[in-house]
Amino acid sequence: MSDTKTDLSGKVAIVTGGARGMGRAFAKALAGAGAAVLVADLREDEGLQTVHAIEAAGGRAAFKTVDVADLASTEAMAAEAADKLGGIDILINNAAMFASLRGGPFADISVERWDRTMAVNVKGPWLCIRAAAPYMRRRGGGAVVNMSSIAALGLAGMLDYSASKAALIGLTKNIALELGDDNIRVNAIAPGGVLTEATEELMGANLAMMEERAKANQLIRHAIQPQDIVGPMLYLVSDAAKFVTGQTMVVDGGRFFLG
Repeated sequence: MSDTKTDLSGKVAIVTGGARGMGRAFAKALAGAGAAVLVADLREDEGLQTVHAIEAAGGRAAFKTVDVADLASTEAMAAEAADKLGGIDILINNAAMFASLRGGPFADISVERWDRTMAVNVKGPWLCIRAAAPYMRRRGGGAVVNMSSIAALGLAGMLDYSASKAALIGLTKNIALELGDDNIRVNAIAPGGVLTEATEELMGANLAMMEERAKANQLIRHAIQPQDIVGPMLYLVSDAAKFVTGQTMVVDGGRFFLG
């Protein structure tokens, strides 16, 4: 039985990018805490695997294909959560452009790549919150968690990704200002480099070197796993954080204390 502060029984959550990596870990954890979960992603096969894993553990879940950068698609996602699962109480904006990006000088980033990164990583969370907020109001409030990154403070060779994650922190604060009267809390998490399938795809043969470098630059010397971000996420969507909004929680193993 979950602690009463983290018991999400009767709640409905949407997790974008829920097909794999952190999104899958979040979806399974929310379901384990009692929430019904809509797994939203472009990857249908992997998304359905997440749904089946939740159902096999006794939880309730559904899948919806979504392009978070498309208004109609996000509105359909929100309607699906309400129609199939009964409403919306929690939104985890986890979908992001990352794995397909390759490092290099800022002047070499194509306009098309820049636009797509911003569309998914900044416009996407805005559209998803815009779509979900009316349903949260009907239920007396809700909680949004936007997945930013410590890359918001600078990441060499990845200007578009870094800028998008910095913008997401600003978006979090501004929407929190607007939705406070509706009892909708909006916070962000800024993890360090988390070992996911997307990280493996991005780093390729350099993955082991990245793991060792990350551990050397952290006070807590182990590579960050998706499960390490689950606890902060559950806290921010729970009643334990009912007076927490507009904040960005850094979860990086103490990386920036080392200078």
